[in-house]
Amino acid sequence: MTTTAKKVYFASDAHLGNRFLPDVVESEKKLVRWLDSISADAQAVYFLGDMFDYWYEYKYVVPKGFVRFLGKVAEMADQGIEIHFLTGNHDIWMFDYLEKEIGAAVHRKPFTVSLSGKQFFLAHGDEVGKRPLTYRIISALFRNKLCQWLYASVHPRWTFAFARLWSYHSRKTGQIREMQADDSDYLFDFVQKNAMQGVDYFIFGHRHVLFDYELPSRVKVIVTGDWMQLFSYVEWDGADLTLKRFEE
Repeated sequence: MTTTAKKVYFASDAHLGNRFLPDVVESEKKLVRWLDSISADAQAVYFLGDMFDYWYEYKYVVPKGFVRFLGKVAEMADQGIEIHFLTGNHDIWMFDYLEKEIGAAVHRKPFTVSLSGKQFFLAHGDEVGKRPLTYRIISALFRNKLCQWLYASVHPRWTFAFARLWSYHSRKTGQIREMQADDSDYLFDFVQKNAMQGVDYFIFGHRHVLFDYELPSRVKVIVTGDWMQLFSYVEWDGADLTLKRFEE
């Protein structure tokens, strides 16, 4: 079935499976209810990274769980809705499972896309701008093919347990810092330096804050929030780009 709808949606940072959430299953169900609510008029959905708190694809093994979310996304793809996943720092190890199983497009780097004649720069947000040296080193190791191969040689029992523990600790210690944002943020600095490249809208995830700002040049910058506490998303109807929160 080919959809005739024109709306495009953006969301990020559900961190499905994160033990920091008070109710992991209910958080996933709420995300699915939102997808249900937009499926009738959605042309495309862009997930801007960290939809999963941890994701690693072995040759024959993927993380358990998320069946409601994956089922709904597969259903939407079957209806002709474009599904796009950008890798985040928590689910960087997406390979070809979602592409083959669901028909989703997986993007491993920031990119620009034209929607209704406007140029959108889309990124998770951890891979742009000037980042701390330690962060850049860890990110390079995670993206290194040899390191990925060595990691895959360890039994999932140990790699999954280690990753979940690390994620839980970083989420617990980083929550307060992530809930603070201002105009001097590194994403904002990145946009100011790149705003003359013909881009109309910059959309990021990663920071877990709601940020909607328009430069004097009419270039708009949005940080999508998250699906852990804010339950927020961005809607493009072909004319207006709006940051919203899901209300039931």
